Amino acid sequence: VYKGVDVAELMACYSHQEVILSDAMSLGDNVDISPSGGALTAHPVMATGLVRVIEVAQRIADGDAGRGVAHATSGSVLQQNLLCMLEGRN
Repeated sequence: VYKGVDVAELMACYSHQEVILSDAMSLGDNVDISPSGGALTAHPVMATGLVRVIEVAQRIADGDAGRGVAHATSGSVLQQNLLCMLEGRN
């Protein structure tokens, strides 16, 4: 589904959710899934999903990825069931 994606940050508070989400989104084996550690390593209340977007944007800005997907769920900061595709300039 997401062709050309280098990195995906998924809002998954539990290990099994990451597997379910990456499968449901048809992310291939070559996609780096939650290299930041995702919500399993840090879960700031009300902003965990937005952190996923920032992580992808930072990897693109640093040149580590050209295109990425960020996934966010729950929270009151406009992040309810958000899928965000980010892409850098070539």
